[in-house]
Amino acid sequence: MRTPSIRRALLIRCGLGVGVLLVTLSLVVYNHVEKSLARELNRTVRGTASLLADQIELENGAIIHEWLEGMRPNAVLPGGELFEFWDETRGTSVRSPGLNEKDLPRFTGPDGVPEFRSIQLPDGSQARALGLRVYPFVLPEEVEKMKQRGTVVDPKSFPHVLVVAHSAAPNIRTLEGLASVLVVGNLCVLGLGYLLIDRVVRATLRPIEDLASQVSNRAEHQLDDALAVPGKLPSELSTLAHGFDALLARVAAIRLRERDFIRHAAHELRTPISGLQATTDLALSRPREAEQYAGYLATCHKTALDLGALVQRLSALAQADSSVMKPVIVPIAFSALLDEVIGQVIGAAAERGLKIDREPVDDGLCVMGDTPLLRIIFSNLLDNAVCYTADGGGVSIRAAAAEGCVEMVFSNPVADFPVDLDRLFEPLFRQEASRHDAGAHLGIGLTLSRDAARSMGGTLHARRGSVDGVIEFVLRLTAA
Repeated sequence: MRTPSIRRALLIRCGLGVGVLLVTLSLVVYNHVEKSLARELNRTVRGTASLLADQIELENGAIIHEWLEGMRPNAVLPGGELFEFWDETRGTSVRSPGLNEKDLPRFTGPDGVPEFRSIQLPDGSQARALGLRVYPFVLPEEVEKMKQRGTVVDPKSFPHVLVVAHSAAPNIRTLEGLASVLVVGNLCVLGLGYLLIDRVVRATLRPIEDLASQVSNRAEHQLDDALAVPGKLPSELSTLAHGFDALLARVAAIRLRERDFIRHAAHELRTPISGLQATTDLALSRPREAEQYAGYLATCHKTALDLGALVQRLSALAQADSSVMKPVIVPIAFSALLDEVIGQVIGAAAERGLKIDREPVDDGLCVMGDTPLLRIIFSNLLDNAVCYTADGGGVSIRAAAAEGCVEMVFSNPVADFPVDLDRLFEPLFRQEASRHDAGAHLGIGLTLSRDAARSMGGTLHARRGSVDGVIEFVLRLTAA
């Protein structure tokens, strides 16, 4: 299968457009010339017929063809016209010498009115002919003689059919020559047009090739660098180039977040691993009693559990947007689930002297979601609230149906209100000044919660509360 080409498509379409335009113009010119030649030929034939119609005279009861006197020395008229008269009364005909005793087609219009036709001459050539009915001319002197004899004859009692023909060969030769000129000219113009269009298209597409070369020739360490956009780049390509720059900026931001994530994750993982190594080194430094070994093992076990929980949260963050793990969306009566999660953090809240105030929720209020993901969101929001709530404050939870959704709001006062609330959802972002358990969090809980909400078709965002210093996290899910 051939790869689509912009240059080839432009060349073909522009060439077809030019070709259609040339053919149309050629047909218009050819038709105009053909009609002009035909009108001129008809005018010549009509003029000859008018002259010949006046050359029939009725004299002493006989038909006299006066044109015969001028035709005897010549075989044809000066214009090359051929003609023939038919006497409809006697059934005889008189023709021009140029016919060589052969007849022209006999015709007239309805009731003898003049009519033009294209005919074939006896020699086989094409001609334009005019057929009409004519009557002999009677001189005034002849009318007086007929009155004296008492026998006045009406000239209309001697009708004649006159057909005058003029060869169309000169017109045909002219049109053939014109057609040849138009065909050759169109081919030359089309060929030259293709060459010019090809050069224009190549010159126009050269900036695209330059941009493509910049992109394809970049080394791995240059992926974050902006493209070098020429100052005279066309506006369409300038938009494309700036779009590439915006994409590269996003790539740079993602790479930076990846580096920060790896750096902070390595730091977080190094702490428990260092603790394990220190504990085991201390335990193995000299022989000890069984009870002492048991204490060291208990410390190692707790560190291992913390390390396992840390790895699980990192894995959950990596899989939240994965297309492989699809959430199972079912109706969930979240009230019981929320109470279960509150029970898990109530102890930590009591240690800090915090109160968790949960407004009553209708047990029949359900949301469409995935139970494990919803549990992760509740756990992270409540754990985050307990850890960051200012001393002497409390955590408030309320839920209500709104516009086909269920909106759950988790609010708590904070000592150091974030300037940019969106940054709270960045991986590894932590408000160090307000933390009470710096060793327990990696800073990915809110990121994981927002990704989980999105995977269930919902949203999670932070906003300022109606009271100064209070932050609210709003979870919206579709109502069941």
